[in-house]
Amino acid sequence: MRALSPIIASNGFAIFLTIVFLLPITAIFAFVVTTPLDDAMANLGLWMHAQWQWSFPEFDTQERFAKMGFALRSVVIAVGISFFYFGITNWLNASLARVRCKNSLGRQSNIVEAIQPWIFVGPTLVLLLLFLLVPALSTLSLSFQEYDGTPSVRNYAFLWDPDSLGYLQFRLAMRNSLMWLILVPSTCIIFGLLIAVLADSVSWGVVAKTFIFVPLAISFVGAAVIWRNIFAGGGIEPLETLNGMTPSYQIGLLKSLLGHTAEYNEPLYSLKFWGNFFLMWILVWVQTGFAMVIFSAALRGVPEDTIEAAKIDGANPFQMFFRVKLPQIYSTVLVVWTTLVVLVLKVFDIPYALSANDDDKLLLATMMENARNNWSIGGDNVDNLYASIAVMLMLTVVPNMVFNGWRIRREQKELGN
Repeated sequence: MRALSPIIASNGFAIFLTIVFLLPITAIFAFVVTTPLDDAMANLGLWMHAQWQWSFPEFDTQERFAKMGFALRSVVIAVGISFFYFGITNWLNASLARVRCKNSLGRQSNIVEAIQPWIFVGPTLVLLLLFLLVPALSTLSLSFQEYDGTPSVRNYAFLWDPDSLGYLQFRLAMRNSLMWLILVPSTCIIFGLLIAVLADSVSWGVVAKTFIFVPLAISFVGAAVIWRNIFAGGGIEPLETLNGMTPSYQIGLLKSLLGHTAEYNEPLYSLKFWGNFFLMWILVWVQTGFAMVIFSAALRGVPEDTIEAAKIDGANPFQMFFRVKLPQIYSTVLVVWTTLVVLVLKVFDIPYALSANDDDKLLLATMMENARNNWSIGGDNVDNLYASIAVMLMLTVVPNMVFNGWRIRREQKELGN
């Protein structure tokens, strides 16, 4: 293999150069050739506008359908370019290997196998570099600058200065984010495990799991709207006015069950401090189905011989679960926990959709939006301050990354032994 290294490197470089020049040219050509489709979609929109007598202007219809045409052909071209990429790279890989090692099938196979993984990993590495690593480094650099580019730590000092507005909001955002990180993944895992175990023990368990899984298909904004109506606080009674009646506000289901009247019109998610837990429940409601499905599949994979051995030894249901099943799906629990932690760190939609922007409801993600809209610490420095909050949000992910890296290395060592 060491003797083949120069050939592998040269073949890989040849494939790289071919793709770098060939794919962009092909994509540009495809976009140019399919441009008339935008006009065709715009004309279709005008025809539909005239056919059904739509109320909004013809210009808006034409623009919208033209954009729809561009979006559709962009998707088709992107998918086509992806297939073209894998097809051309595989062909080039095999062809170059045959040219370099005509009389040795073994050497050809070694060259193909050495380059093949990079063909699949390459696009991912490029996308990570362009859309993750470069923006992250750019954000980090921006956070240590003033608006005029002068190096400074003033943005971080603003967040940690007890006398600044940023300190109070940052402290509350860190507290709330920590609560979400502890409670939401833990609750989802507990409920998911409980439902997965109980549902498999009854005949109608499939139906129950289906209903619990359904919320996962709902967007965070949709879930927030659903629970806003449940947590609604009621309001004034309808009053007679010169123009009729003022509208009344319905009391949410949960508040009605709690016996709250229309006079007590504060939504439950707006309560000081305690409102955080009602916001957390929305995410728990959405994600419990995800945890349940993963755990249900993992529990079905537990070997039957270990279960039978535990039954012979006289294990009760609690011992069966905690001492036999749970240790065997421990890695699955960690994967679900990691996924939920990353999801919680990105939560923005739920508080934003409910306008839960009080200081005691802030999360790091919503604090970034609040800083972008409301803060100013001198000149045009808001963007730099915004970058410093983004860096702090990235740092909260680091412990999770380190833990998972350590876990993966330990599992690889155990498999190696």
